[in-house]
Amino acid sequence: MSIVTFKSGDKTALTENFTRSEFACPCGCNSQMIEQELADKIQGIRDKLGKKIRITSGYRCVSHNASKKVGGSKQSRHLYGIAADWRTEDRSVNPVCLGILAQKAGFGGIGIYWHSRGAFVHTDTRGGKATWLCTTPGQYPSTSYNAFILPTIKQACSGAANRSATIMLQKLLKVNADGIFGSGTTKALMLAQQKHGLVPDGICGPKSWTALSGASKYL
Repeated sequence: MSIVTFKSGDKTALTENFTRSEFACPCGCNSQMIEQELADKIQGIRDKLGKKIRITSGYRCVSHNASKKVGGSKQSRHLYGIAADWRTEDRSVNPVCLGILAQKAGFGGIGIYWHSRGAFVHTDTRGGKATWLCTTPGQYPSTSYNAFILPTIKQACSGAANRSATIMLQKLLKVNADGIFGSGTTKALMLAQQKHGLVPDGICGPKSWTALSGASKYL
């Protein structure tokens, strides 16, 4: 693990397109840190996308992480400089696509966030695997038991993770995002699958997620 330490305001380049200051704690504390591998992996995704990426949260000091605005976990990887939340600068790429690309890049921890407060991904370089979805602030149903970042879902599926996944699918399909996988969502999914040259079976698995999110263009 190669941790880069620096002072607030340091704009030294970390990679071709990212500087240290982009990953800095926003409170202005003087001791900052970020892992080089984290920046390199995000740079690789930026290269695939051909789009600017904005780091919305990189390193966090203890005080900033615990602040009411952030409400971060006491075990947050941000505290150690090995995590970052990010999105495309122009918001043109949805977080499902970004999450799929993050998994392909080899991140250990990946969270896909798509709710009223924003649409972004969390990535960290932990040694193990932890993946989750967040469509309601403060609720993080786990998908770590799946080989793919998102669960395979179909009509009448249930459970917290499947509900969050259904909401994300409905947003991709541009139908009412109520988290209920009913006949309307099934019909919209089948039409989208047909459009993308997939078997229109109404089941959203890895191939459908990759195609519908647009990730297939970058893989």
